[in-house]
Amino acid sequence: MACAWLALSAHAAGAQNFAPIAKITAPDQAYVGDPVSFSSADSIDPDSAPQAMTFAWELGDGTTSTAAAPMRVYASAKAYAVKLTVNDGADTGIDVKIVHVIARPLQARARQTSPMAIAPGGDRLYLANPDSNTVSILSITAGELALIEERPVCRRPRTVALDDAATTLFVACQGQRAIAAIDLASGDIEMIAAGAGPYGVVSLASGALLVSNQDDGTLTWIAPDRATREAWATGADARAIAVTADGTRAYVTSYVTRGSTGRLTVHDLATRTTIGAIELANDPGPDTASSGQGIPNLLSVAAIDPAGQKLWIGALKSNTTVGKYRTGGMVAPHNWLRGLAAPVDLGTNAEVMQRRIDSNDADSVSAIAFSPDGRYAYLAHQGAGTVSIYDLSKATLFTPGAGTSVPFEARLDTGDAPQAIAVSPDGGTIYVATYLGREVLAIDVRTPATARITSRVVASAEPLSAELANGKRLFYRSREPVHSEANYVACASCHADGGGNDGQVWDFTQDGEGVRNTTDLRGRAGMAQGHVHWSGNFDEIQDFENPIVKLFGGTGLANDGAPPNPPLGAPNAGRSQDLDDLAAYVTSLAYTSSSPVRDVDGNLGEAAVRGKVLFDDPALRCVECHAPPQFTTSRLDAPMLVDVGTLGPASGMRLGGALGGIDVPTLIGLWNGAPYYHDGSALKLRDVFIGRSGTLEAQLTATLDDAQLSDLIAYISSIDAPEPDLDPDPSPDTMSPAGCGCNTSKPLPGSAAPLLALFFALRRRRRSTGGLSCSRL
Repeated sequence: MACAWLALSAHAAGAQNFAPIAKITAPDQAYVGDPVSFSSADSIDPDSAPQAMTFAWELGDGTTSTAAAPMRVYASAKAYAVKLTVNDGADTGIDVKIVHVIARPLQARARQTSPMAIAPGGDRLYLANPDSNTVSILSITAGELALIEERPVCRRPRTVALDDAATTLFVACQGQRAIAAIDLASGDIEMIAAGAGPYGVVSLASGALLVSNQDDGTLTWIAPDRATREAWATGADARAIAVTADGTRAYVTSYVTRGSTGRLTVHDLATRTTIGAIELANDPGPDTASSGQGIPNLLSVAAIDPAGQKLWIGALKSNTTVGKYRTGGMVAPHNWLRGLAAPVDLGTNAEVMQRRIDSNDADSVSAIAFSPDGRYAYLAHQGAGTVSIYDLSKATLFTPGAGTSVPFEARLDTGDAPQAIAVSPDGGTIYVATYLGREVLAIDVRTPATARITSRVVASAEPLSAELANGKRLFYRSREPVHSEANYVACASCHADGGGNDGQVWDFTQDGEGVRNTTDLRGRAGMAQGHVHWSGNFDEIQDFENPIVKLFGGTGLANDGAPPNPPLGAPNAGRSQDLDDLAAYVTSLAYTSSSPVRDVDGNLGEAAVRGKVLFDDPALRCVECHAPPQFTTSRLDAPMLVDVGTLGPASGMRLGGALGGIDVPTLIGLWNGAPYYHDGSALKLRDVFIGRSGTLEAQLTATLDDAQLSDLIAYISSIDAPEPDLDPDPSPDTMSPAGCGCNTSKPLPGSAAPLLALFFALRRRRRSTGGLSCSRL
């Protein structure tokens, strides 16, 4: 007793005190609703004085405790910063630990569209190859990938899905209005009719199929008997599908945003009806080096997390609300475009905007997958050629915007245009398919921060010539330093899906132009229809070296140490193979999708036939500017710049000089070209004729009644330039893999190379001879 009294007296007299050391012991991760136990047992006080330690806990959700070992049940999924303060009566010690509380995964899993599917046992991968018209089958053995076969299947296969028994592979054939059903045991293929331009296919638990038809904006439900079909409208550019784990609802993205908000629709699968829509709002910014403004666009992927609580949309942000004319501000190279992953709360069917992930130093999000417990998200970036791993729990500690961005755990270089991710059953490996790298990679993600590529294999023979293959890869790339600053901008960022349009109107006033609607490059064959752009300011495709360097911050493709030659000035052609290959690819875009306004057999409908008579009538003067076969009279040697009454203050200039008119655009593929006019002021094709008074189009059609105008629009909407099929008159219900009625659908013995070589040779021959019939096969 005397010794204790002497010790206290010594402290009271000012002897040195050793501060306590706080130490939290707790699990790193827990599920919502489970008790989380905390302990201070590893905390120490070196001199156990001047009094016993006391404990003060802040448990991260607003609750506190003074117990030595408190317990807490968390109600929400997020990362909680737990703080322990220990006090010995004179000094304190503090420790902080992050506890990741995640929502418990459902036993059943949601379904989504993807170019790649993994077998339930994790031993097979199935991949669609759109450029090759094939499907690849790969084996997975002890983590190693190997190509089993690549087989012809249909025209432009885009996504694949396995039935629950893993006996049938379904393939969405975007170029054939069909779904190919491949019997994996026999190799036989059944072609099932779908809508126009089928992009996504999902196999439902019931055995039915759900198909998104991008060209006609519909969903098709196909019964298990494959004979019963229902179709209903979902909205323009229907693309990615995600179906809830219970199979009751489907969410479908509109790929292209033709306005100021991204859009997806909600569907009741029991009644096969559209029951709502969800909008993804414009990000107000601010524009900083690591965050930025932008309209959600190119909604490529929809994926529901394992807990079934959040639907994540992979997209791109298009910064079209800012510019020298619109806001007086100059857009920095790193603020034109940014990758975006946007979460939608499935309880409220509303986006949780404050939890968006702005992909810093990366472009569009082209694929999304999750770890089995849902804590980690795997995001592919198409132009950057990378995959990022994000800790979704850790992301809740960061507030996007205001110069901050959610950090990733790891980012790996995958190669050109990754568009699909599949996760192994045990969650330890992800498989990434690179569309233009023609490869599949295996990545070990057991420790996300140190993820590494363990295997890669060529999954598809290169179907394009060397110059076109290189040019297409360059078109899709956003990689720094050549293509853009910090990996943000690729040609495909605005000319979507390899050459289309992004539905947006950009402010290029700072570049000496004006407000400009993105041009669809498909069906134009490069310079075949005259100068490029609304003002006709490029006389060669190689002039795109200018925006790459001057607007997007890249060093450029010329790679000769000199700046770009000005448009309409000395040629940029011939300065590098890469620049010329890019031009060769753009020149190859001579085809469009078949217009959904046409009949299924490709012929004009009755209204379009009547409309063609009006179009050809000299009194309406349509053919004076839009003469077949190019449907424009503008030529490379004689640009036709006309003011049809649409020029205004926003129209700006032509290369910094006077803008005398707008180059007459082609009508090919106009059905998919909204909005219209150089300034995007006509939201629908009908608005070109009645939406803006005083224009030449409005004047020339003023004598037409509403029925006649509808007929004229039906014909104009039917003008397309589809690439001819191998079979001149394919039937969606009888087509074989090569697009013919003959049976070539048996399994390929051994290597598929000989048959593939024949197939590609026939494709090349068809292009030169005008077609191949089955008898000639």
